[in-house]
Amino acid sequence: MPRDFSIDDEREPNSSRADNSTLGRSGSDQADSSHFRNPRSQRSSPGSHSPRSRDEIPERSYEVGESQAKTMSDVGTFRTIALSDLTHVRYGGNEKQALAEVNNLLRQKLLRRSISQPNRAVYLTLTPEGHQFLLARNGLGVHENQVFYHGFVKTRETEHDAAIYQLYQKEAENIIASGGKVTRVILDFELKKSLNRKLARLSSLPEDEKEERKSEVAKEDGLIVVKGKIQIPDLRLEYEDRDHNPTKVDLELATGHYRHGSLAAKSSAGFKIYASASDAVRLRPAMADPEIMQEIFSL
Repeated sequence: MPRDFSIDDEREPNSSRADNSTLGRSGSDQADSSHFRNPRSQRSSPGSHSPRSRDEIPERSYEVGESQAKTMSDVGTFRTIALSDLTHVRYGGNEKQALAEVNNLLRQKLLRRSISQPNRAVYLTLTPEGHQFLLARNGLGVHENQVFYHGFVKTRETEHDAAIYQLYQKEAENIIASGGKVTRVILDFELKKSLNRKLARLSSLPEDEKEERKSEVAKEDGLIVVKGKIQIPDLRLEYEDRDHNPTKVDLELATGHYRHGSLAAKSSAGFKIYASASDAVRLRPAMADPEIMQEIFSL
């Protein structure tokens, strides 16, 4: 959904409808299968069975295999992932292994699940304990500035937030195919936090000076102001191209509910816009507008 930035626009975790009960076979309190390993790094292969180990965190020990720890890293990187997508990406469609590993993490309260209604899709997020577990393991070798998240945010946005994992997979495939390598994943949460901190220091300035400084603040984070608002992408990927030059791409996941103005602003900001097949059909007429004139890429 379109998210134009305002200084108060930081969503807080909302986990009231989530729990740690384990999942049965095939279905909502059951697994929904469908994805392959995160192409950002070849940290594990689907179907592999790593030796189990006990990893210490103050006052509690956990029994977590390497494959399970990498699953936690994926979930923490994207805040929330649908079980169906995790099964397809991390486990190569191996539902039995996905359920066994996810249930182990749920039992130890390292993951939390939420089931949507009425389609009963299962979504996963880290618990605070799971978050601390990852930090204790230094993020399993990911970029030193990679941020991990825990807890669900607004219930109505869970499906959209979980789809960011699919968005990542699609663009990462393109980067790898062109000889590049993704080095860091940045969600809108992180960009908003950075902007909030900087914009808060401008609150005492006169309005005209504040507007001028807003553009400078946006530029510091590689963003621009469009019609008075700093445009925030759903996802930013930092990567090295085939010649090892550092670069980035800003991605937006548009839905059929996007208004013309929002699409135009995202396009003007230079974001690469993706949509599901069904949403792309509804959005395509707007993209023919001369103010936009940008291709919508399909997930």
